[in-house]
Amino acid sequence: MESANSNRSNSFFELGLNRNQKIYSLNDVPVLGKIPDWLNGTFIRNGPGMLNLKNRRLNHWFDAMGALHKFEIRDGKVDYSCNFLECDSYQAAIGTGDLKFSEFATDPCKSIFKKVQSYVFPSLPNMTDNPKISVTKIGEKWMALGETPMQLEFDSKTLQKIGVSEPVPGAFSYKTTAHPHFDKQHAFNLVVKFGMISYYQIYDVANPGSKPLASIPVKKPAYIHGFGMTKNYFIITAGPLVVVPIELLFWKRPYIENHKWRPQDGASLWVINKNNGKVKAYYQTDPFFCFHHVNAWEEGNEIVMDINAYDDASIIQNYYLRELEKPDSELSIGTIRRFRLNLTTKKAKSEILSNACIELPRIDYNRYNTESNYQFTYGVSLHPQQRQGFYNSLVKINTKTGENTYWFQEGCYPGEPVFYPSPKSKSDQEGILLSIVVDTESSNSFLLILDAITMLEIARAELPEPVVYGFHGEFFPSA
Repeated sequence: MESANSNRSNSFFELGLNRNQKIYSLNDVPVLGKIPDWLNGTFIRNGPGMLNLKNRRLNHWFDAMGALHKFEIRDGKVDYSCNFLECDSYQAAIGTGDLKFSEFATDPCKSIFKKVQSYVFPSLPNMTDNPKISVTKIGEKWMALGETPMQLEFDSKTLQKIGVSEPVPGAFSYKTTAHPHFDKQHAFNLVVKFGMISYYQIYDVANPGSKPLASIPVKKPAYIHGFGMTKNYFIITAGPLVVVPIELLFWKRPYIENHKWRPQDGASLWVINKNNGKVKAYYQTDPFFCFHHVNAWEEGNEIVMDINAYDDASIIQNYYLRELEKPDSELSIGTIRRFRLNLTTKKAKSEILSNACIELPRIDYNRYNTESNYQFTYGVSLHPQQRQGFYNSLVKINTKTGENTYWFQEGCYPGEPVFYPSPKSKSDQEGILLSIVVDTESSNSFLLILDAITMLEIARAELPEPVVYGFHGEFFPSA
């Protein structure tokens, strides 16, 4: 007999993942509670929009055709709209009912010859241009970002495609992250260039076509989703989920399935001087896996780095749809892990700051990234009383004390919480959190607005339709 928790989890899968996004707009979305008078701007979130093509279901949460969701907040009122990311991969998928390009864990049906040809000749790329992970502004351009170097510029009013940007030359032999770091007029990002000798390279993507600022040769590049930055250093963190590039040449399996978990190799960390691109220090540690960096800063002769880490890479397997649709599915638990990297002794040590499950971590980035006085991290979580199924709560972690505070509502599955400070905020908890929630009780979704100090609800804007559970968003205040 299935438990109530199992039934709720299965309901979430059908409502929040196993569906295609309905595209529509709605003015004056019904609001419960009172939105703060000072909260005026645009909240845009990226993520999966289509997991079921006409002729097949995609394999993995990370495979979906992307969609943008926009909430315009003005004077306590909310307008909503959404649209698919109109990249070549999406156009081919709706035109043929199948994939033309390889996604994270799903391949199109091609002969081995075609797969080799696609990789060897850049004019016939096999990799997707589907930028379905995050959104940002680089200069004056509104960008949808993915792990493919082909990033999509969109119109912030209509959410329609303006064009495609290739900030790094030779894009189809690269993978990149969807999490650039910003420093004044610069937007730094990490790319992994595949070849007989592969490279981790740092570029300033705010200056398309520029040379790499740093280049680290590696034989077996790791799957890397993000990187760290302090005021004076970049930090490349590579867990032992690695690929032999020749495997990508023949492309017998989808991209991520060419990677192997090699715990015997441990994890590798490079600290790179931002001014000259040289390696300041290199560390080998016990194996771990992470998608997201949280924050990093300099403290005396040490680099202090907080990341959202796992003991192994099984979380990637957990995100296959065949696993998520199981009523008794369970996710690996990621926690906030702090590394202290001594630049003098070249030794590293780590500790877990909190036992809370966390993923999609966010901080008050604009004010506290690279700063030692940062204190709070926010993310999605599995509530301690209900750790079966998908992420069912939001968590606030005090990194100085290890204290955890949760928002939880029965039958609700909140997405990434985006922090925005209040006008007189003097700390990284004085503000609000924005999160799009899948509500299995009402079979719809709502935009949740929380008081970040208390983690209590201030208001919600209720949509008539469910929003497919997604990844990363940003709040852009009114000028």
